[in-house]
Amino acid sequence: MALKRLQDMALFALVAESGSFTAAAQRAGLPKSSVSQRISQLEQAVGLRLLNRTTRQLNLTFAGERYLIHCQEMMQASERADLAIERLRDKPGGRLRITSPAGIGATLLARCNAEFQLRYPDVTLEVSVSDDMRDLVQEGFDVALRTGKPQDSSLIGRRVGLCQRLLVASASYLAQNPAITHPQQLATHRCIAHRAWKEWLLRRGEEYHRWLLPSVHLTDNLLYARECALSDAGITLLPRFLTEAPMAKGELVQVLPEWEAEGNELWLVYPGRKLNSPALARFIDFAQHSAVFRAFYR
Repeated sequence: MALKRLQDMALFALVAESGSFTAAAQRAGLPKSSVSQRISQLEQAVGLRLLNRTTRQLNLTFAGERYLIHCQEMMQASERADLAIERLRDKPGGRLRITSPAGIGATLLARCNAEFQLRYPDVTLEVSVSDDMRDLVQEGFDVALRTGKPQDSSLIGRRVGLCQRLLVASASYLAQNPAITHPQQLATHRCIAHRAWKEWLLRRGEEYHRWLLPSVHLTDNLLYARECALSDAGITLLPRFLTEAPMAKGELVQVLPEWEAEGNELWLVYPGRKLNSPALARFIDFAQHSAVFRAFYR
């Protein structure tokens, strides 16, 4: 079989996984027109249509579904060959693409990655720090840090641990506003909330208080919420790793310390076949056991 046919089979698998010529072209580093042309040439070579094309989406034909299985097997064989060589060298390399929420990415992940690269200097890291939910397969990410157990059954999740969350505010804000001794009084205070958390659940022994958040001051970024609290804007709920330093300096004070807030789980999430990458396998193991994460996630 000609080398070009093998390359076109790999490109077809990339298009099928990405769901569009545009996304596949970006991942392959090729013009969209070249990708479309090469898939058409592949269809001519095999004598059957592999994709149904519309202006909105691509769908595999029955022949395309059958052909994709063999193309993926070819790709997996290639990845296994690379893995065998990497294991012989015991020195993983290549590029590792990671996406993470901003709060974790700009703090814990940055520290973890600094240590990871000292141990594995041949691995190139490309990190997206954003609270947007990125599509791992379509955008070509190897692994994501996610808060909460993953719901997508096509992805594999490894639990890192559970992090305590604290209600905090600046000492100045608390001094200028009515004292707060019970969660019911949160309704009389200014609060800054992450829009992904529809409620704050607090517990004291057997007593629970569930407060549905009003849409007064919402954000999709915990670093923003922390900065607001530091600027005397109100009370916010943050994971402990974002509160430790400002609390040690007296810049933030814990509110209702006798009430325990619901914890925040952290997971490493990745497409199943990506674990063939030695760099990813090493990163997952490294992050799960990293002292940086273990200090806050149990």
